[in-house]
Amino acid sequence: MEDQAEGLRALAREARQGKFPFEVAGPAAEAKKASVFQAPAARARVVTVTSGKGGVGKSNLSINLSLALCRLGKQVILFDADLGLANVDVLMGLSPRYNLQHVVYGMKPIHEVMVDGPEGLKVIASGSGISQLANLNSGQRERILSQFSLLEDRADYIVVDTGAGISRNVLAFVLAADESLVVTTPEPTARLDAYGMVKVVSQEKIQARLSLVVNQVRDEREGDENGELIRTLAQRFLNMSLDYLGCVRRDGHVSQAVREQTPFLLSYPNSPAARDVSLLAGRLSATQSLEGRPGDGSRFFSRLAAFFSR
Repeated sequence: MEDQAEGLRALAREARQGKFPFEVAGPAAEAKKASVFQAPAARARVVTVTSGKGGVGKSNLSINLSLALCRLGKQVILFDADLGLANVDVLMGLSPRYNLQHVVYGMKPIHEVMVDGPEGLKVIASGSGISQLANLNSGQRERILSQFSLLEDRADYIVVDTGAGISRNVLAFVLAADESLVVTTPEPTARLDAYGMVKVVSQEKIQARLSLVVNQVRDEREGDENGELIRTLAQRFLNMSLDYLGCVRRDGHVSQAVREQTPFLLSYPNSPAARDVSLLAGRLSATQSLEGRPGDGSRFFSRLAAFFSR
């Protein structure tokens, strides 16, 4: 691990010295970018998947929801923004050679960091690049935003798997997104932490669409009851309206798929959890996206940069 870290530091020094050009130019590079990105009809709808606490199945939901959207004919990029426990690639059995850190240091353009997942899904691994976004100078941030802007023009959805909790990094992604799914379970601590996430977002006084997903429920009734409880608390004490997207049933196939490093939507497509996630994707696709904030024509990554530079 020490050798790997030292190697990365050496690459970083070379990047700062200009030995790794940030932009990739030339006909061959443009052709490669064209083969990776196929422009959709409109800019990407950015959906963050977050939670008040860990262990509620957030990353698994991010992966399988992304695949379910792909099966609906959507072009989807899954962005692993969980700084502490980035594990989307592990859960999918992928071995990306590069991650976001290489983009931050200017070693690789964004399209070379993405890896191909199943069903046409594109995946961006995080590494420790997220934390470094807060420490860039204006020139570096400008170059990275130009790279990120390619994503918003070349996908229908960007699904962002954030870390758990209400850290500055997590909150920045939630507030910058078009909408966020707050994942919880019926456990009292998980419900309390989900409400805490909603409360922190409400205090920012920024229009943000939040939807609840209750994971690991016994049945639909338990999911509905827990979703309604949090919605009622948010409306009564925070004057904040929440949507309830739905629930995912507790299913032994999920843990089996984790052991197999394969998304359960693919390994066990007829399982209860797979059917529930497919329903969530259909509901999400059927709802209308918020196209920016009122009076704010900025895009997701521009808003994200603004939050990180506070």
